[in-house]
This record gives sequence, structure tokens and C-alpha cells, in this order.
Amino acid sequence: MNRGEIRTLAAAFVEDPNQTKYNSTKYNDAIEKSQQQFAMDSKALYADSAITMVKDQAAYSLPTDFMYEKAVSLNGLGLEPISRATLDFYRTSERWDDDAGTPKYYIIDPKEASKTITLFPIPNSTDAGTSLVLTYYPYPAAMTADSDIPLNSSALMLQFHIGIAAYASWLLLMYLQQSPEIVQKRNELLKTYTDKINDAIQTFGDTKSEQLRMKGGRYWK
Repeated sequence: MNRGEIRTLAAAFVEDPNQTKYNSTKYNDAIEKSQQQFAMDSKALYADSAITMVKDQAAYSLPTDFMYEKAVSLNGLGLEPISRATLDFYRTSERWDDDAGTPKYYIIDPKEASKTITLFPIPNSTDAGTSLVLTYYPYPAAMTADSDIPLNSSALMLQFHIGIAAYASWLLLMYLQQSPEIVQKRNELLKTYTDKINDAIQTFGDTKSEQLRMKGGRYWK
């Protein structure tokens, strides 16, 4: 379904077939928020990005649609997330950013308030020109026209579009007084959404064991 079709379905869910109870701005905003939530909850949508290593450069820009990482590898070998405290333990020079060598660890630090991935050790001449492969969960592209298809127009995601319509309707019903009938309807819509999330997690089994985590990587043990 495209955005226009999802809006029609959402309108049916909230018993507003003529789409007069809510204006198009509210419908489209709810659908946009819904596709973002679905991407975060299901982790079924992911992408790959290749970053070329540069000698003596530790930090590299992340893709503009980066949400959080799934995996990072260099020359086919996986890199591990690391905290700055643990990195200080591993450094061999007075400053961690003076250590050069083939990277083994990475940091995506939310405290930096910038979309960068920092490698340790810093790439040397041996690794210059090779590609760091970042597999990540992206924010889905914003839909600006009714012909746009959610979740980056992925054909694999078509089976879950009803969940996006259900969650958008759940959001729209927040504008109404929360009577027992409205609460029951919202619960039903949330169940429809949750069922589609579970379907997506089961369908894309290679991501179902991953925990939602902060950008700095999984908790360090």
C-alpha cells in the first residue's frame, strides 16, 4: 500500500470513511510516526554502507539515515563495540588516539552529538583504502506524497503495512476523549500492530535476538 491507501485504511479503522474527523495533516503525520515506530520496533529494515578507511583518521561520518548499528566489519572481520572507559584500559600509548593499527573496536558515542563512528586503533597505512562495512538500522525515508510507499518502498515490508495503518489509527484516537469504547478500540488496534511486529521479527529471524540498544553499542561486560 502507498501512503494514500494506508490513510484510507486508517480512516476506516477510526470510523472516518470521508476523512473529515481528522485533516490530512494529522493523518499523514500519524502514518509517518507509525512507519518510524515500526522500523524501530521490528528491526526488520536494515541497510549496508561501505566507508573507506583513511590513514591516521579515527572518526568517520555515519549515513544520514542512521538509527543504530547492527554490525560493523573490516576486511570480513567483525569489530566489537567498546566504551571509552574500556578503551582507556586497552590503549598502549599515553593517549588512546595515538594508537595506530588495524581497527578492532568502534565507538558510536551519543554524547558527541554528532553522527560519527570512531575506530580503535586508528587505521594505519596497511588498512588505508579498505572498506569498513556498516550494517545498520535506518530511519525510513519520509513520505511526502500519497504515492510514496512506507519503509523505503521495500517489497518485503508490504505484508506489514496493515500494522502501520493500525498504529497510525491508535495515534489518531488519542485526540478523542478516552471513553471505554475508545480505549477498547485502541487496545484492539495496538494488538493488530503488535501482531505485525511479531510477524516481522519471526520472518526476519536473523534480527529477532538482537536487543534494542543505544548507539554506543551493547552493554560492555
